Amino acid sequence: MTFLKENSLIIGLTLLIGVAVLLLSSSHLFFTKGVAFVDTDLQKSSGDEVFVKTKMDFGSQEHMAAFPLEVGQWTGFEYDAEGWKERLGADIMLMRGYMPQAFSQPVFFLIMQSETASSFHPPKVCYGGQGYKIEEEGKEDVVLTDTIWTRESANTSMPFKKLVIFKESDDGKITERRLVLYNYVKGNQFTTDTVTMLRISALIPLEGSYDGVLDIEKDFIEQALPLMFEPDEEGEKWNPIAREMAGWGAIGYAIIVLLVAIPLAIIIFPRIKRT
Repeated sequence: MTFLKENSLIIGLTLLIGVAVLLLSSSHLFFTKGVAFVDTDLQKSSGDEVFVKTKMDFGSQEHMAAFPLEVGQWTGFEYDAEGWKERLGADIMLMRGYMPQAFSQPVFFLIMQSETASSFHPPKVCYGGQGYKIEEEGKEDVVLTDTIWTRESANTSMPFKKLVIFKESDDGKITERRLVLYNYVKGNQFTTDTVTMLRISALIPLEGSYDGVLDIEKDFIEQALPLMFEPDEEGEKWNPIAREMAGWGAIGYAIIVLLVAIPLAIIIFPRIKRT
């Protein structure tokens, strides 16, 4: 008790600063309710993240399996994903090919979720383990033209990382070349470590330009993403926790007053007793 009296000012001011930081923090740190953001970096923010609201439950295998086989002009077919779950460190997985009406080969579409980012196998690691070598790395933005996005969101593009990978034969000849686009869907990282990865890939010519296949992959993404997400303009705005709690009415105001009153009491009461 003597320690509290002697250090009440420091303790009280520290708590008061902590309360102020908490109340002025963005409410999206704690109150997500289906709100997530799409980013190109697994471990940290890349600065290119886009806030979204999820339209499907990535944590449910049933919900994932219900993702449409018909996506615009694309028709899907299933792959057996059970063997890949353990290999890629995934808890939930959807693995499909989608064939367009005007394209001679499919794109390969993968959604996988893991409860912890640390157990996740990023594409660079995954493909490296399968014998692929990296030819090129970069970023690509996919512009969404869906009417909901163009009407409700100021940001109509979605960030993706790009990999160009290849395999060689024993004599050094390239036998396979692929273009891979992927990103991560992250929720509230204060309450969960769950991460979902979206990955789209397709075979490309063994040498030369792959621009045509890149356009094809972007076309599929443009049609598929609006089935999974809708824009969340509020997530990009600063909405402090204090405002969120004030919206609860009398209970919210009472909590705010209590949070502020406790450190003030620690500062003031010992001085009142001394006088």
